[in-house]
Amino acid sequence: MDGSDSTISGLTPVQGLDLSGAWHLADCYMVYANGKVQRPWGRSASGYLIYAPEGHMCKSLNYPKADGSIACISYCGRYEVAGDRVRHLVSVSADINDIGTTEEQTITLTHGRLTLSATPAPAGGPGSIIYSVWDKAEATLPPTPF
Repeated sequence: MDGSDSTISGLTPVQGLDLSGAWHLADCYMVYANGKVQRPWGRSASGYLIYAPEGHMCKSLNYPKADGSIACISYCGRYEVAGDRVRHLVSVSADINDIGTTEEQTITLTHGRLTLSATPAPAGGPGSIIYSVWDKAEATLPPTPF
């Protein structure tokens, strides 16, 4: 966690966006109600988010834990876009407790980057927002941070 104090601005909600394709994780950070910004996984997380045009999606993230092991967040299912919101309807997950749940996030697009945000952030408390920033994946793989 970098613990920097800053606020986020300049995000524009996207209406009617086609999310189809593969996206790789560029950043993930949490903004607390007081404006403080922290990266829960530092800058070492990596991952992919894939949206198929027929409405299926997969998300998989790896990040280093404090003990040096690697943790994984991974799920698949269907998705729906409604206005500036995307809903992930989870049908398969590495965490059995997530199966059958819906993850809803706001879609924003800034300088060609897809940003998904959810409030309150699961671990951030009231008034917090979690942001995951994704770049469109290219044919070559980005370097692994591990």
